[in-house]
Amino acid sequence: MLKRFLTSLLASVLILIGLASPAVAAEKRVALVIGNAKYRDAPLGNPLNDARDMANMLRQTGFEVIELIDGTQKEMNRAIAKFSDRLSKDAVALFYYAGHGMQVRGKNYLIPVDAKITNQTSIRVESVDVDGVLDQLASSELNVIILDACRNNPFEGRFRSLGGGLAQMDAPKGSLIAYATAPGKTAVDGDGRNGLFTQELLKQMQVPGLTIEQVFKNVRREVARATRDKQIPWESSSLTSDFYFVPATPPAAAAKPSVADAVEEQVIRTDSFTVTGKVVLDTVTGAMTGEGRIAWLNGDRYEGTLVNGKKQGRGSFTWANGQRYDGEWSEDRINGVGTLHYTNGDRYEGEFRNGQPHGKGTYTLHNGDVYVGAWLNGNKHGQGRLTWVGGDYWEGEFRDDRQTDNGRLVYGDGVGAAEQAVEQAPVGKAAKPAVQKKAK
Repeated sequence: MLKRFLTSLLASVLILIGLASPAVAAEKRVALVIGNAKYRDAPLGNPLNDARDMANMLRQTGFEVIELIDGTQKEMNRAIAKFSDRLSKDAVALFYYAGHGMQVRGKNYLIPVDAKITNQTSIRVESVDVDGVLDQLASSELNVIILDACRNNPFEGRFRSLGGGLAQMDAPKGSLIAYATAPGKTAVDGDGRNGLFTQELLKQMQVPGLTIEQVFKNVRREVARATRDKQIPWESSSLTSDFYFVPATPPAAAAKPSVADAVEEQVIRTDSFTVTGKVVLDTVTGAMTGEGRIAWLNGDRYEGTLVNGKKQGRGSFTWANGQRYDGEWSEDRINGVGTLHYTNGDRYEGEFRNGQPHGKGTYTLHNGDVYVGAWLNGNKHGQGRLTWVGGDYWEGEFRDDRQTDNGRLVYGDGVGAAEQAVEQAPVGKAAKPAVQKKAK
């Protein structure tokens, strides 16, 4: 906010700049994420990464997250009770579980890592009943339950009456229950960092403007395509309102035309900056609205639109070291579409969120190498193509700014498309200088 830079204004009155008018209270979002993998008899590979990555994603989308890794039955029940205590009527509640799960006579149970299951009766005693989790969400009007617990279960073979996978559950009013695969079916744990279901879910949750129903529809399509219809994610929904993990980016708000039309250009000088432009001052907060140029004593400069003391709409920010951003702003931060010019000659053009490349974008290195594809919080993450100056390119999945095994290397001379797992190319972190400051 400009508050950190604008310390005084006008000789006779101390005016703090950048104090925002009271904002509408944000939607309350609370999540419980559990990942169980360290089973004595049947350990799993993906649930820990699945749970940790999901917890991080939920935090990024505004959730308060309670996270439990390798939970015992007592720890799971305590976490569920804590989760319930944080809920209220106006809250969005999300429960995510990755680990072993099973059904007994149409009821679903989540398996703690300390479960000692010797017979069918012990399942009820040693496990956590999913119906009990639903009961704990009764105080919230919008509930999401995600169960990545349809893996091949080692306990099922011991009891003839047990069905495979999880049983179908009808979602109570205001709820959505999502499964990694269809009721009664099983899903593989996966060979990569994440199970296939959670991997696709993490991707779709990042897409702005998708309702939660659209998110899971896209997940179903991609998982079915990847498994040739052997695994079909499924959900039951009785939601009565729309929910977005990431709402659509609102159009950048420009300064009101009346401000620029009605106000003469003026110069305002303070101890730390100088403003030149057509701006008006709020007599209570001192916040500026209009169009102008701000020059700070440290050499930073901004030219563009201000609304209530915040950079909003289109504007250009140049840091003292020469780095420059041209594009859209929202709530005093780089949000929307723009171009960031780095001091070493690199350039990023595309979507931003909270000051970092996020969404779709193109990164051009000063040596001519180019990456085109998906970004997540400043890192190459998702599907993309890295093309070297000579014409060779690698296309496939990136994760945490590095190539994965899910891709292919194609030589520019056109001699075959060498599809192979590729060692990490010498780009990675060095290819993307850090943004000097996310916003001012």
